[in-house]
Amino acid sequence: MKEDMENIKRLANGARKEILLILEEYGEKASKTVQMGAYGAPSSLVDVEAENKIIQMVKEEDMPYNIFTEEAGFIDRGYDRTIIVDPLDGSYNAENGIPFYAVSIAIGKKNLQDVEYGIVKNVPLNVDYWAIKGEGAYKNGKKLKVDGKKNLYVVYLGKKAHKQSFELAQKIRRTRTLGSAALEMCMVAEGIADMFIYKFKEKGYLRIVDIAAAYLIVKESGGIVVDGILKPLDMDILGMERKNVIAAANPQLLEVFR
Repeated sequence: MKEDMENIKRLANGARKEILLILEEYGEKASKTVQMGAYGAPSSLVDVEAENKIIQMVKEEDMPYNIFTEEAGFIDRGYDRTIIVDPLDGSYNAENGIPFYAVSIAIGKKNLQDVEYGIVKNVPLNVDYWAIKGEGAYKNGKKLKVDGKKNLYVVYLGKKAHKQSFELAQKIRRTRTLGSAALEMCMVAEGIADMFIYKFKEKGYLRIVDIAAAYLIVKESGGIVVDGILKPLDMDILGMERKNVIAAANPQLLEVFR
């Protein structure tokens, strides 16, 4: 239903306004840890306030969804569908003046593969990436299509990265690591990057709140999304699991891992 898409667009807009307000009002203090999130990680003031804005809007407008968020966890409102929320993907960027961070919101029932609606909002640029299952993916109304010939890969290369990531980075012409998984996956959907690789050496890192919306956007733009062992990615909506994630413009690009 178009109403669902409009709902999450409105939520993303509300969160964006709150993020910019908090960053302007509190400055460096916006990064202050104020609580521990549902996944056991510290939550900053700007994270929590953005999430609170979304929860407030859902309740005040009586939107027909449960809520699953990075900070608060699951809020059961008695519905069969749940909005999956990362109120601020790229928190470090936002808190340190790096203009690459986003709000990510999706709607699904049980798992990642049945997500039906998703939006990733680039907060600094006020750009929307969104998708409806079976109806394509869009950037501000323009339909998205993967490319696969840019020779640019988005690869996590921090100290916890898998050795394959370092080996791959030495073979390709261009690599980037930008600090917002949702926006980086949208680069694949938009045809800017060929592949997105978050592969850690010990265990997975990304959660469903990080990538639910971007997963649908990549799929609807013609790309594929797999886990660290190249199986189709799936995660329970209410699960606390973390996984390695690879998004690619086409299956042939995955041959570098075989």
